[in-house]
Amino acid sequence: MFSLLPQNLEFFDCFDDAAQNALRTAELLAEFSTENGERRRELLGAIRENEHTGDSITHETLDRLQRTYLTPIDRDDIHALITEIDDVVDYIDAASQRIMFYKIDEITSGFKNQCQVLVAATHSMTEAVARLRTLKSRKPGEHPTIEELLIAVHDAENEGDEIHHRFLGELFECGFDAFDVIKWKELYEIVEHAIDTCEDVANIVHGIVLKNT
Repeated sequence: MFSLLPQNLEFFDCFDDAAQNALRTAELLAEFSTENGERRRELLGAIRENEHTGDSITHETLDRLQRTYLTPIDRDDIHALITEIDDVVDYIDAASQRIMFYKIDEITSGFKNQCQVLVAATHSMTEAVARLRTLKSRKPGEHPTIEELLIAVHDAENEGDEIHHRFLGELFECGFDAFDVIKWKELYEIVEHAIDTCEDVANIVHGIVLKNT
């Protein structure tokens, strides 16, 4: 059950910081996919900085977990939640790094759409994570409910799957050479993994809700 000890509530600060960092990073990738030249390099640096921030939050949370005897939620859930949120940021960083490494100038419309789906998934994930803090004091009529936010993440994951499969098929029909097909296939899959990981976070949140309500 949730504890009301103030010192334990600091875990929720870590969750919120990590999720907000993931959302900002997803938004940066969406902008990154529409820019080029110097602005794209600036966004690459910002994404990399957020990746370091995510690592720091994760390490801080896990260090705190080792030092804390009583935790507000299950210890395994704390570990799983913070590491999965960090994985979202890692995938986003990997996508931006690959685009620069492969020297890709023109971003496909499908990839841009997939980045927007990632933003939507990360936004709903972030709101759901924030609701954990007040899980025991939810107000009647609260909208959106945590359940609705979890459904929104699942819906975004389904949309991401559709975009991934549709545009992956089109890669073989749009005149790309074999190397370009391989590059774009990898890029689509990395962003799809990021969206899938948002769903993994939502599933962890759902498990926490079931355990503590």
